[in-house]
This record gives sequence, C-alpha cells and structure tokens, in this order.
Amino acid sequence: MTPAFSGIMVRYCGISKPDAAERIADTHVASNIAPEARLLKKGADNVNDVAVSDQLHVNLWEINGSSILDLGVMINKWESIESIQVDLPWEVHARDVSDLGAKLNNEKTVAAIFNEVVYYQGAADQSYAEISFRSVDDIQGNAQSVRPKDRFCLVRLNPKSFELISLNLSDGSISTQLNISIPFELKDAAFEKIYIRFRVKNVPPGVYSSVFKQKDRNILSSSFVTRIIDFRINVRRGTPDEILANDSSVRFPKFKKIHFFLTLERAQICEFESQHFIGCRSLFDEEVWNEYVRLEAPRHANPANVRNYLGYQWTASSEQLQRDGITVTKPVKDLVVLGRFSHNSSNAFNICRFIFLGLLFGMIGNGLWDIFKPTEESYWSGIVADKSAIFLIAGLCLFAVVLMFTPTDGWKFWNNKRRR
Repeated sequence: MTPAFSGIMVRYCGISKPDAAERIADTHVASNIAPEARLLKKGADNVNDVAVSDQLHVNLWEINGSSILDLGVMINKWESIESIQVDLPWEVHARDVSDLGAKLNNEKTVAAIFNEVVYYQGAADQSYAEISFRSVDDIQGNAQSVRPKDRFCLVRLNPKSFELISLNLSDGSISTQLNISIPFELKDAAFEKIYIRFRVKNVPPGVYSSVFKQKDRNILSSSFVTRIIDFRINVRRGTPDEILANDSSVRFPKFKKIHFFLTLERAQICEFESQHFIGCRSLFDEEVWNEYVRLEAPRHANPANVRNYLGYQWTASSEQLQRDGITVTKPVKDLVVLGRFSHNSSNAFNICRFIFLGLLFGMIGNGLWDIFKPTEESYWSGIVADKSAIFLIAGLCLFAVVLMFTPTDGWKFWNNKRRR
C-alpha cells in the first residue's frame, strides 16, 4: 500500500500561548523593524536566539535486512510542553516502540551520538540522567577548571509514556500517531534542556525509498538496482489534511538544527544527494555503534555489525539575518532528504539461473538445427516422426520461460523464509 506521505511529522503538544507582556514586547520590536525586515521576521523567531535552540536528530538504520528509525529531540524551555507528537505513515505496533534513554547508560554511547566528549551522571532509580559536554580543560584533566559547555537532562521514559493511535485516512492508507508524554517528575529537576530519544523498529522500506530494477535482469547473472531515498521531516506539502487538522495545542516547533543520519551498506553508491547534504563517513568506533544498534535486539537475533556500513548525513541549520542593524533568527521548519543510490545485485540463484539458461538455449538451438537442416540425417531428424523431439524442445522452452520469469530475489526470499 502506498503511504499517505513520505517521512515523519514531529510536533509539540500543550504549548502555552505567550502572555500579554511577551505579546507587547514582540509588537514593540516589530514596530521598530523596517518593512523588508518584517517580512524576514515573519515565520522567524524572536530576535533572542535562546528561543530557537531545539534540535531534532533522526537516524535511519538499514541493518541485517531491517529498517530502524531513531528519533531524538532536544527541547529548551520545556516546562510548557506536555508531550511530543510524531506522525508515522504506516501502522506501528506497541512492540516496535522503545525508549533509548535508559539504554544510553554510559559515556561512550552518548558521545557517539553527539560527537562530543561527554560527562555522564545518573542513578538507576531516577527517571533521568545528567549529561554535560566537557570543555577543553576537562579533556586535559584539569579538575579545577571544569566548565561544561552544555548541560541537559537525558530522559528515561516508561513504556506507559508511549501512546499509539491508529488513523484510517480517507485515501485508504493507515497512519499512526505516536504521543510521548514528558514525565511529571522532571518538573522538580533544575534542567533548562531535556533530551528524549526513542526507537521505532520494522519501518517499511516503501515509506522512504523507491526501487528501480533493470528490465532484462532475469536473464543476467548480475544487474544494477537503483534506489531513490526520499525522506521528509515536517514537510507540510503533500501531507493529508487529516494529519494537519488538529487542535491549537499542537504546534510545529522551530528548530535550530535538524540532523538526518542514514546508514546503508557500503556496497551502495551514492550518485546524487539533495541540499543540506554534509558528507559520508564510516562508523570507525565499531564497538560503540554495534552496542548502540543492539540496544533493543532480541537475544536470539543475529548480532549487528557496522563494519560494512557507511553513514550519510544531512543537516539543516537556522540562519542569522541582518537588516537595519537588527539580528533576526530564521529557524528550521523542515528538511527534505533526497538521494540516489545504486548497487550491483547478484546472488547464487541468479548465477545458477544464468548458467542453466545458457545450457538450455544451447540445447534448444542444436535441436532446432538438427530438425530443420535440409541435407543430413541425424538423431533428431530420425525421431521427428513420433514428435518426441518437438515435445522435448517445447518442454525445454517452457522450462526456460519459467526460469526467466522467476523473481530475481527468489534465493533471498527462500533464505529469509527458512530463517523464520
């Protein structure tokens, strides 16, 4: 089934409206801005950069034949937010959603996510852990000059914090609304920022990718497969009205940065990437990333190994605009991830089929020549009278046709079925 939209939608629930003092201050600031600067300010946040400090981290992993989606939200001034609403364009089951805050219980895994030197402090009976980014003096071991660059609360969510609502849309597709409640206990914690990270497993590949294969792949031992990765974050264009129509307490956040990290097998070649593409890198800290990927893996599952994978990153950042001496911060509203990847597809089934087809075509050609050649007698022409050769060649042709129309990934399908 075709998904209702591509990608995901991330919004906040329960954002309180600005009070009268804030509205008056915004009006006063706007009255002193030139008309052209006002146009820039429309859709942007306050001149104050603190209001545009939230970040969204999205990781899409294709590991061991399955797709995993990790989402992390860094929220500043979070006291007025009751929950985070994420719209996913497929049917999500409760067993596929899990919290990662409690699993990120050491400095290595947290440091791998943020690419920073991290100080981790947390207790098992708490609903959060304290995370600080260490400064240069901390790295050098000077304990008297410990000045963390940043400090936030890594939230540990209870399974009851996740609420799934299935939506039957008018076009016949199914969408899932995932609501993540912010723990009430955090109200007593003196944290200005909180970070929530969770995982959604069994993501359908059709939600974010389209596959194109060669027309003659069934008669070749190997062929090129092209994939178009199209993942959109908070893009309202093309989203069904049923998703966007909601009460006034649900609003789109204004992010300072939106990161998207795509992990694919290194055999795939990136031929094209869209705007905001940063680059590609290998997961050199293999032990750390293997531990992270296996956080929610069942014990009987094959262990993941990121050695043969590459990570592709897209990042959209806010902009600072200067007009008439006034600094205006233009936040990030959405991110469109588009990439073209191709790889050479071949397996034992395709190779064997190619060999058998070559033998069959050779046998059919020799038989037809022996039957219809006008001058010499042969074994084939001697048995034409009882029609045996004709039936034999017809059978070989039928077998060749069946073999050509067998699905290219038949061998892979059989292996997956046997594993189950």
